[in-house]
Amino acid sequence: MRDELVYLGQEIVAHKSDIAQGVIEYQQKQYSEQLKFSGVKMEQVTEWRIELIKMLGESLQEEQKDSLIKISEWTQKVGKIAIEKGIPLNESIKTLSAFRTAIWDIFTKQISENQIAASLMLQVNKKINPLLDEIAYLFNELFVNQQKDQLALIHTAMDELSAPIVPIANKIAILPLIGEIDTHRASSVMETALKKSSDLELDYLFIDISGVAIMDTMVSHNIYQIINALKMMGVQSVLTGIRPEVAHTLGNLGITFDDLKTSSSLKQALEDIGFTQYEVILPL
Repeated sequence: MRDELVYLGQEIVAHKSDIAQGVIEYQQKQYSEQLKFSGVKMEQVTEWRIELIKMLGESLQEEQKDSLIKISEWTQKVGKIAIEKGIPLNESIKTLSAFRTAIWDIFTKQISENQIAASLMLQVNKKINPLLDEIAYLFNELFVNQQKDQLALIHTAMDELSAPIVPIANKIAILPLIGEIDTHRASSVMETALKKSSDLELDYLFIDISGVAIMDTMVSHNIYQIINALKMMGVQSVLTGIRPEVAHTLGNLGITFDDLKTSSSLKQALEDIGFTQYEVILPL
């Protein structure tokens, strides 16, 4: 049996170019278009596939652990390039079934003429299928990690946008808060406020909450935490933009900002520290 498997493995290696061509014929048209759009030349893709087919053929005459090591290295190399070029890995996984079909094709005539027993081809599948399954698993793992990295970048960008520190003068900046302030965002705002305040060496940070839609106990607590953290850094925080309806709601909840410096408007708060508005003459 082993000698027969070795023979079939040698046949697969000998016909690796034909099998690679067969994969092209069996792969979905949509995937072929995606490969063209990625800018990766088909010659390069074929070279990768020939390399893989050679490893599959050699797997019939070596220990599985050795084959798995080579398969893992190949998958990491090709998978990373695929990600860089924007080739969808989920579509690449679908193409793996074409390798099985293309390999069977080169033995169709010998099987029909009883030169090779169909049961022997089942033994080939038992050796090759786990390797193709391993590629699918590793491709999927790379794809999932890619998605996680992209989501992390999106979250980072959103966090930065959720706390835009705007310098308006030396050691003075504004932090306009808009929308909902939940625990996650409050943590992000605090981190950004502390870092930017340190980088800009701020003395004053005006936190404007005129754009905060809902002001309740949790939101008030989150804002208190941000202001107290800034105070420990020596930054004077001034809370501005408390709308009448918000003040009324806070009063009903028993929430006050008596121990914090507040102002009805950002303009008034700036004037209170001597920051006056200069007249701007626009060109006609």
